[in-house]
Amino acid sequence: MDRDEILRRFETLLDSALSSEAPPAGIDAGIISSVMADTADQTSEACDSFALWSAMTALTQEIKLQGRAFQELSRTFAAQIDKMAEELRAVYAERERTLQREADRRCRKEALSALIDLRDRLGRGRESVRANEAEIAETRPLGWRQRVFGKPEPNPAAGAVAALIRGYELGIERLDQTLSEFNASEIRCQGESFDPRRMNAIESEESESVPGDTVLEVYRSGYEWNGEVFRPAQVKVSREPALKK
Repeated sequence: MDRDEILRRFETLLDSALSSEAPPAGIDAGIISSVMADTADQTSEACDSFALWSAMTALTQEIKLQGRAFQELSRTFAAQIDKMAEELRAVYAERERTLQREADRRCRKEALSALIDLRDRLGRGRESVRANEAEIAETRPLGWRQRVFGKPEPNPAAGAVAALIRGYELGIERLDQTLSEFNASEIRCQGESFDPRRMNAIESEESESVPGDTVLEVYRSGYEWNGEVFRPAQVKVSREPALKK
């Protein structure tokens, strides 16, 4: 191959390399030209190293600040969550204490009601025995000693009645002591002025010997518990005599 043939082939290769390439199929030639122009403009601009370093430094600082902000926000949320959890625990603990106090008060109230009812029963039993004490003594037949010598004989029935009354009194005294331990006390009514907050007037009776609205008789004793009326007393009160026409 001579020199001219080599030059001819090189010129042909060079011409084919420098010739414009056909655009890809399906893409408009104008779009490709616009993209190539923008790429050429960006490549032609000089790259400023100092500006790039400054931008990277600013971006690094911003990332650090954002990281600190997120850490502070996380700590704040954690503190708020702990505070809310502590408040909820305190609320539930107070609720449990309140329920416990209410349950204890309800149990004490039921026990106190049972004790007062028992004392009423013992009091009625004692009064019933006292009312029949004289009758039991009178109905005892005379013994031969009393008929012959005129000396009274011991009455076993009277001794039994006295022992029964003493038993009632001991039971009532023990119940009064227990009621005192419960901070419960009987409301004084007999001879006192009528107090509608602590007494219920069941009956009234005209009386000239005492002023009006005075308690004449107590049908059922009332009690106070911790400074509050636990059960009002049922009483009979006096009223002024009606004016005669």
